[in-house]
Order: sequence, then C-alpha cells, then structure tokens
Amino acid sequence: MQFFDLSRQFNLSDILTPYKTLEDLAAQEWVLSKVRVEHDCLTDSEFIAGQAVLKSNQNIQIELEWLIQDTGHELQVLFKGIETAASEETLILVKGAKLLDTENQELTSQALSLWLDGTLLPLMPNIRKEIKARLNLWDYVEYDG
Repeated sequence: MQFFDLSRQFNLSDILTPYKTLEDLAAQEWVLSKVRVEHDCLTDSEFIAGQAVLKSNQNIQIELEWLIQDTGHELQVLFKGIETAASEETLILVKGAKLLDTENQELTSQALSLWLDGTLLPLMPNIRKEIKARLNLWDYVEYDG
C-alpha cells in the first residue's frame, strides 16, 4: 500500500524527471549527438553559430550554443556562456533531468557553466574537432579571384 502526503502538491514532471547532481552527470558517458548551424548568408558576420547536443548513456541531453571564430590560421570553436561573455539569453539547456547541488537546491546556470568548463568538456577532448567535422565549412568560405 502506498501513502501520499496530501498536504504537499505533486507535480507530474517532478515524478517523471529524475533529479541528478553534477557528480551523477560526471559518472555518465557523453557523446556529441547532434550539431546545428545558424548562419545568415545575407550578413557579413565573421562568425558561424549553432548548437551542439550532448547526450549521455542515461538519455540526459545538454544543449550548448557555440560559435566558430576564424583566427586567421584556424577555425576556433567557442562555447557561448562558457568561454565567451554570457548574455542574458539561455545558452545551456538540460533535458531529461533536474540538476541539484550538494544541498539539494536547484543548480544555478553559473554553477552548471563552471562544471561544463571544468569537468564535462575535458571529458570530451575531441568535441571541437567533432563539431567542425560535422560542418560543411566550404559553404561558408569566400574565394577571391
């Protein structure tokens, strides 16, 4: 027999979505699942922007916004909000779990950014190469002559 605390309001999404800590996420295996490109050919922007979806072996997804900058001798992938100045829009989105800190409080986006930069990205050392490999960069190159 199950008992429910009737003084507490239950939210169905809280029951269906598991709570995880950053340690739980670090113990999972992560792969680059999808890469999306956003590039306006009508503007003279030097940047190619997009989104990378990282997926764990426990079906948790982290969506990261990225941009590619041409340094003159290589194309450099930067993650927005992690390696660039964070703007006010959401740059990191987690699906499939609610993240808690060590005190069971909901995790702040700043703490998540620090964890991504210090833990997850080092666990995926080839992620920048994988993002560039999935792009057809010839579509964004201008030729003189």
